[in-house]
Amino acid sequence: MRLKIAKESLLNVLSHVVGAVERRHTLNILSNVKIQTTQQALTITGSDLEVELVASTTLAEGACLQAGETTVPARKLVEICKSLPTAALIDLQITEDQRCILKSGNSRFVLGTLPAEDYPLLTTENSQGTQVQVTQRELKRLFEKTSFAMAVQDVRFYLTGTLLEIDQNQLRTVTTDGHRLALCEVSATSTASASIQAIVPRKAVGELQRLLSIEDEQLTLLIGRELLNITINTPSRDKEQGDITVRFTTKLIDGKFPDYRRVIPRGGDKHVLIAHDVFKHSLQRVAILSNEKLRGVFLNFSQDTLQLRANNPEQDEASEDLVIQYQDAPLEMSFNAQYILDVLSVLDGDDVKMSMTEANQSVLVQDPAHPDQTYVVMPMRV
Repeated sequence: MRLKIAKESLLNVLSHVVGAVERRHTLNILSNVKIQTTQQALTITGSDLEVELVASTTLAEGACLQAGETTVPARKLVEICKSLPTAALIDLQITEDQRCILKSGNSRFVLGTLPAEDYPLLTTENSQGTQVQVTQRELKRLFEKTSFAMAVQDVRFYLTGTLLEIDQNQLRTVTTDGHRLALCEVSATSTASASIQAIVPRKAVGELQRLLSIEDEQLTLLIGRELLNITINTPSRDKEQGDITVRFTTKLIDGKFPDYRRVIPRGGDKHVLIAHDVFKHSLQRVAILSNEKLRGVFLNFSQDTLQLRANNPEQDEASEDLVIQYQDAPLEMSFNAQYILDVLSVLDGDDVKMSMTEANQSVLVQDPAHPDQTYVVMPMRV
């Protein structure tokens, strides 16, 4: 195998797949990326056996001097490419003794390789599954508005991912860690005759957020019993390089997501309307003097007024009064400030609406301008 390619072109393709590669893995070959070249195309694959990314691009005429395939250490190859001058031309060759020699200008690097045929790939499901049509922009928004509420480490492993649900041409994402819940939905078309659910792992969600753009290009999601497949087309940043096609595949979490509908409070009889930015900045200031571990902040609602209070074991105190729209009975609640701030960070509107019932009951938080987003936050027990 021998390939002559501009540094930026090679790095552009590599950057789409290297996120799937683990630095340390029980299988040495999974620290590598698989490189395949033909006269027409360059294909690079990265995988950790949970998430697999395959990026392909067309090659300029004469770029491939000898077709072939191999695997090389992913991080080392990326670092070498980044260290080369901007306009560098890379000559990458696999010798008969299976060594990878990379030359550029006066620089020469020799990397060890492992056989391409030994590189493990996630099995495809032969296009079997539910197909869902949605735009890149909408899918990216779904994950961005909900991913913060995924559990980080939990024995309930199904909470460490994002529920992807298609129901009556509505595609929604739902996350919860037991203390808060986030839901966002968009219109989509699908081949599903009934409600379909799939739990996407945390790492896969992160990679999708990185790969997806804010373009309105239609995507097709293929949701199978064990795998989720998406093909994403990305315009190349290099004028001399063709567009990059990324085939994204992830294993789904095998588990049953809890019935999130039962968690969403209904019939809250106390309603608050607060200016978004004022609330966010005030909460950030007051939370500075909250308990470092618990991050508890008191919210005291009274006639058109909200008082935020915080204190800590060092006897520090903070309070701030806000003008709000509230006409119901006085109510005091305590929240982990970070949970509220996480919700405020993904709301885009000018106002925030909170619906409540009692001091120890969960609160519904919404943006009046975007009813397709729903958030639930549990109060702290004082």
